[in-house]
Amino acid sequence: MNWDKYKQKLIHENGEYHLIFYLPEDVEFSREFDEIPIEKKKISIQLYIQKAYPSIKIASVKLMVGSMVLGTLVLQNPNSDVYGALTSKTNPIQIRINNQYVQSDTSPVIENGRVLVPIRVIGQSMGAFVHWEEKNKVAIIKKENTTIYLQANLNQAFVDGRLHFLDTPPKIINGRLMVPIRFVSESFNTPVNWDNKSKTVLINSTLPTVSDYVVKKGDTLLEIALKFNTSVLDLKKWNNLKTDMIYVGQLLRVIPPSAIIEGPSMEEIEVIPYKFDTVLGFTVKYYEGHNSSYNSLRDNNKKITDISTFSHGITKEGTLESDYSHIDMIGFSDKNNIDSFMLIHNAQGGNFDKNLAEDVLENPILRRKLIQSILEGVEQYGYKGVEIDIEGLSSDVRAEYSSFIKELKAELGPKGYLVSATLPAKSFDNPKDNWVGAYDYKAIGEYADRVVLMTYDEHWAGGDSGPVASYGWVEGVIDYAVKEIPPDKLVMGIGAYGYDWPTGEKGGKAVTVFEIDGYLKKYGGKILWNDTYKAPYYRYKDDKGKNKIVWFENEKSAQYKYKLAKARGLQGIAIWRLGLEDNNFWSGISYK
Repeated sequence: MNWDKYKQKLIHENGEYHLIFYLPEDVEFSREFDEIPIEKKKISIQLYIQKAYPSIKIASVKLMVGSMVLGTLVLQNPNSDVYGALTSKTNPIQIRINNQYVQSDTSPVIENGRVLVPIRVIGQSMGAFVHWEEKNKVAIIKKENTTIYLQANLNQAFVDGRLHFLDTPPKIINGRLMVPIRFVSESFNTPVNWDNKSKTVLINSTLPTVSDYVVKKGDTLLEIALKFNTSVLDLKKWNNLKTDMIYVGQLLRVIPPSAIIEGPSMEEIEVIPYKFDTVLGFTVKYYEGHNSSYNSLRDNNKKITDISTFSHGITKEGTLESDYSHIDMIGFSDKNNIDSFMLIHNAQGGNFDKNLAEDVLENPILRRKLIQSILEGVEQYGYKGVEIDIEGLSSDVRAEYSSFIKELKAELGPKGYLVSATLPAKSFDNPKDNWVGAYDYKAIGEYADRVVLMTYDEHWAGGDSGPVASYGWVEGVIDYAVKEIPPDKLVMGIGAYGYDWPTGEKGGKAVTVFEIDGYLKKYGGKILWNDTYKAPYYRYKDDKGKNKIVWFENEKSAQYKYKLAKARGLQGIAIWRLGLEDNNFWSGISYK
């Protein structure tokens, strides 16, 4: 980097020299600067100092953006040329006055353990009158019968004519007079506290107990704003809302994105191992050497009863095709008393091919050929049975899909093979619905030996943000399903993944728990828990300064679903998919 072009200041303090760089505040520079590895920044700064200040031993280098410290480069020894590490960005200081967050155009700073805030905050938020004398750089603050005089760079103040000494004097930063908030507040007999964890100054305030609110029926933005002592404008800003329209179940941020609130703790949720007749793991192999599903199967085989290998796609001729062999998983399962099912799908190029599947199902000849192909595959590879995962069908083939399951069972059943159907989740039946209308729970439950419900993807990457599978939604699906299908035939799907969305936008992406762990290490913060949804989530700001929200499933959220499955008498659970989960995920599942 060319450090010459940035404004800089060399100061001498306590016998040491310190160099300050004032960096641009534009987003494009921030993005490019963040992409430069720390080691390269350190080296380039060191080389610049050696060239620009060859005869001066500089103790530290501070990088500033406005009044905020972006990072500090510290000499391990002031007499050495070896430098320490750049500090990472820190969360900005929050100010909460009379239980309202106060926003400022100049961020507060900490000097000598004291928080300095723009004088404007005092005037607008504490009901005080502020007068500024430019010539002498003096601020006069009046509230009721109290008058305070503060002068820039002077560690003395007058309160109603009495002299007080300050630990830290007021100072002018970016054209704003920054004053010690505690001194001013206490002078007005207003209680002041500091919460170090959330980096919040609390003036006649307490920390809020929640950071988010789930929209309920009848709610409006105005009512929510009044409930949380904020404004509609702030709610729209914090949640990237373009209009006042909100929907039931929407999660709204009710405090500034930069504010940190602990909220309900997942630590209090006890993980109990549940035992099921069926613990099914879906396995995949996307390319040679892709072994995540196999490794999970190997590591957790004492808890897994069944696998379904996502291995065989249907063709337009009614035959089957497989890109990669799953012999290794079948062989391992056989040796470890795990039943294997050959999964039949209509996935093509990353999406489910509706037309391909419907063309085969609607043609009796092709449907019969497909059934024969399935029988041959099951016999050839030694599967226990077949898992049908044909998705995206239109409601027009409702009867044909049910007939296919009936005919498949008639062919495989007498030979001792099982037929299992994986179905999309729904909480009521609408035969005309073009996403779930094709799947007649009652008919399919009559013919199939087992039905796996995909009780995940309540929210997905292409839609609005929200839980992968909120408890209430899953409960609604299960309660409908047990009315149509015998509970001992039902298996509850459990997602082992999450989605990452831009706040208030669509266009998210799937993420694993390992990626989320990476976010935590890179961006900081903590995993939050929503007790309404019984689901964890995480908020962060990415490298481009965009606010993001991640919803995912883990061993804690799964606990509530396991308990529901047992309470409704279900056969078991099915995990999509093996290899996405971490070791903690298995703590809630008992050994066979």
